[in-house]
Amino acid sequence: MNLKASTATQRKAARTTALASLALFVAACASAPRETFDLTADTGALRSAALRSGPAVFVPEPAAVAPTSTDRIVVRAADDSVAVLPGVQWSDPLPRLFQRRLIEALQRCGLSASSNIGAPSTLQTDVRRFEIDIARDLAVIEVSVELVDGAGGRARAARVFVEETPAPEHVGSQAARALSDAAARVALRIGQWTRARL
Repeated sequence: MNLKASTATQRKAARTTALASLALFVAACASAPRETFDLTADTGALRSAALRSGPAVFVPEPAAVAPTSTDRIVVRAADDSVAVLPGVQWSDPLPRLFQRRLIEALQRCGLSASSNIGAPSTLQTDVRRFEIDIARDLAVIEVSVELVDGAGGRARAARVFVEETPAPEHVGSQAARALSDAAARVALRIGQWTRARL
């Protein structure tokens, strides 16, 4: 009788230990640090452009919806469903990173761009897509842009920009690099478009 009780107690203790170990393993996986990336790529055109001080432009943080508005790298499947890449992230929420890249591009296009309110013109942006299209092996960025007069709030011009660059690899640094390249190109195009209208 005592032997049976002792065996049952040992089995129960073993099961409890196994469950505790599994819980710790799952928790460790869930809390493992993600590999972090920034929008760091520069195109040759952006590097060669000279910094100049021209008309002032206020560049607020772009609008975006989740998951694009987060710090996760987004992928889109052939059925148009979206997900995030596991184990990787941006160094900041994507809209904030893209805002910095856009300000840099505008400055290199001869504009005095910043995130400070008070400029005579505002460049409002809405990041509609910033993702890896895994069905087409492309990094895709779509940004709606509106140039607005700071005083009256009247829209001066508007346009949707789309940039696509090859993304044969859909993981980690390769995906981040493809999106960084596309971001540099679309930011430069937006900068040139804005400069031509000021």
